[in-house]
Amino acid sequence: MAASETPTMMMDRLADAAWTMLAELSPRAIHIDAVADAAGVAPAAARAVAGSMTALILHKLQRLDRQAVLETLADIEDAGDVPVRDKIIEGLMHRFEVYAPYRQQVAQLQSAARRDPALGLRLLDSLAQAMRMLLRMAGDDLAGLQGEARVRGVAGVAMLVARTWQDDDTSDLSTTMKEIDRRLATAEEWGRTLRVLGGEPSSHDDAEGDIPGGDDPLDQAPGGRYQ
Repeated sequence: MAASETPTMMMDRLADAAWTMLAELSPRAIHIDAVADAAGVAPAAARAVAGSMTALILHKLQRLDRQAVLETLADIEDAGDVPVRDKIIEGLMHRFEVYAPYRQQVAQLQSAARRDPALGLRLLDSLAQAMRMLLRMAGDDLAGLQGEARVRGVAGVAMLVARTWQDDDTSDLSTTMKEIDRRLATAEEWGRTLRVLGGEPSSHDDAEGDIPGGDDPLDQAPGGRYQ
C-alpha cells in the first residue's frame, strides 16, 4: 500500500480486480489472495482491508449503483420538471445501462446466490439500498412502512426486469425499457390494492377502491406519494 493510498482506494482496486475475475469464475472459486495479486496489493493488506470476497463484490455494486443514480440525477436536472414516475423509469433504465458491460458478472452472482443463501440475502439488501437511493433521488420521502414497501416493490421490479435484460440484444435496450414500464405498471396496481402508494383512504375511496386524489397513484402529491 502506497503512503498516499487510502483504504477506500485500495478497496476500489481490489473490487475492480475481483469484478474482472467474476466474469469467468464463481465467487467461491476466487481467492482473495488471487485478487490481491491481480490488483497489485499485498495479500495481507487485502485481507485486512477487504476481509472477504463478498465485501469486495458489495463494494463494487455500491459504486456502480451510486454512479447510476448520480448520472440519472444529472440527466433529470437537464430535462427540467420531470414526474416522479418518469424519474423512477429513467433511474431503473440507466442502472441497467451501467450494468450492461457486466452481464456475465451479474449472471455469476445470480447463480451463486441460489447456492449460497447468505450471499443471496446480502445481494438483496444491496439491491434494496440501491432502490432506496433511486426513490429518494426521485423525490419519495420513503416515510414509514409504506415507504419501505415501495422500496421492496421497485426492487422486485428490478429483479424481474433483470431476466429480460440478460437476453436483451437490442442496441438501445428497448426490450428492457418496455419490460420496466410493464412491470412498474403491475407494481402500481399492487400498490393501489395494498395502499402503499397513497395516504389513508376516505370512506368514499374505500367504496370505490381508489386512492385519494385520483386513480393513478403516481399523480399523488409528495409525502410518500408520487407525482
